[in-house]
Amino acid sequence: MIEIQAAARAVSIRFVGERPPGGGALRAMIRRALAERGLPVWERMQAEVFSAGDETLVIARPAEDCRPAFHFDGLEELLAGALACADGPSALYRDGGGYLLAADLCCAGPALYEFGRAGSVSGAWEAHAAGQGLCLIPEHAIAALRRYFGT
Repeated sequence: MIEIQAAARAVSIRFVGERPPGGGALRAMIRRALAERGLPVWERMQAEVFSAGDETLVIARPAEDCRPAFHFDGLEELLAGALACADGPSALYRDGGGYLLAADLCCAGPALYEFGRAGSVSGAWEAHAAGQGLCLIPEHAIAALRRYFGT
């Protein structure tokens, strides 16, 4: 038995006595449930899966517009990580006692993972940080850091 409930910001699917389908088929099932109810179909989504006995509950939501971010404790760590990466969409923020570099995966090289702690930021967080005056370099931060501090 399969029970599906859908709303604009969440879809729940309860499977009783059967296993949920794999990733692509599950995404298609979620998109179909939204479309059949006249709701906007999400381009990207994230899902949580809970199992107990012969029942499985899948709760899906639209994925936030997030990109990787890396926290550095100091300027030295930030520069060591950023100067070893390719230029690309990136922004630099003040984050407590350190720095937060939001960088798209195209430029997030291994050095960022070596010198910084990985996480992610949403577009809403970046807008809030910019409004609070925490944005130090709003665009192409890696290129700017390389230009001013590179060799």
